[in-house]
Amino acid sequence: MIQATLSIFPKFCPHLSAAQLAGLVREVGLDTTNLVVRDGYWVSRTSLRTDLPAFMRVMRDEGLDVRFCTAGFMPEEVIEEPWLVECLAAEGIREFRMGYFRSKDGRPAEALDRARAELDRMMPVLERSGVRAVYQVHHGTLIPSASAAYLLARDRPSRWFGIELDPGNQQFEGAEDFLRSAQLLGDSLVAVGVKDVAVERDANRAATPSKGWTKRWAPIDEGVVNWHEVVGALAWVGFRGTMVFMPFYDEKDPARMTMKLKREVAYLRSILTGAK
Repeated sequence: MIQATLSIFPKFCPHLSAAQLAGLVREVGLDTTNLVVRDGYWVSRTSLRTDLPAFMRVMRDEGLDVRFCTAGFMPEEVIEEPWLVECLAAEGIREFRMGYFRSKDGRPAEALDRARAELDRMMPVLERSGVRAVYQVHHGTLIPSASAAYLLARDRPSRWFGIELDPGNQQFEGAEDFLRSAQLLGDSLVAVGVKDVAVERDANRAATPSKGWTKRWAPIDEGVVNWHEVVGALAWVGFRGTMVFMPFYDEKDPARMTMKLKREVAYLRSILTGAK
């Protein structure tokens, strides 16, 4: 049985006040929002101690239980400045999406070894603070797939470190059978990114190496990902975690984005209902 909290990464919503963001969450039928710690948003790294309590107070007043944070903290930051996760914990945040590991020297095996070593050093800080680090697979990084993510999660307590798969993102790189991916990660699968892509061809570019094929972000009721298969896999492993909507379309047209997001949420909820 799936126990999923439906949240949003409000990447294109920094123009909203915290209260307006809560209103958007209710309007489209989501459960909550991610806290975003990033310059230009409601809370930044430098303002964490002051703006985080204010943001969380608004969310509580609006009836939202915010527990998942998009922060981008790297292990060395957490090790050297544990106050970052201590601040999150003090306000009820229980997990944060960390930054991405990369391989810039053409030696991915060595980069993986370094990443695992950095995670090893970070784990005691997470355990002391009571906050879990979540690694999101992402194309163009060291960890684009479930198989690669397993190399990070293997032998680690899922209480303090988990993986976020991202079926839409993985259409660019890292796509694997989702049931096998979920089975491989098991309890380490603690979050799922919710976005999709559409594939299009420009006949005028047929003679290029890509033969004119491109991929663009799309709502999940239009894209190529089979969300029935995704939800079925989550049900198989008894998923309990956060599903994070990422509306990366129509960023310059908030009304249109909201309309599509509301449709997306209804689409996923209908599939989740059928899986129970």
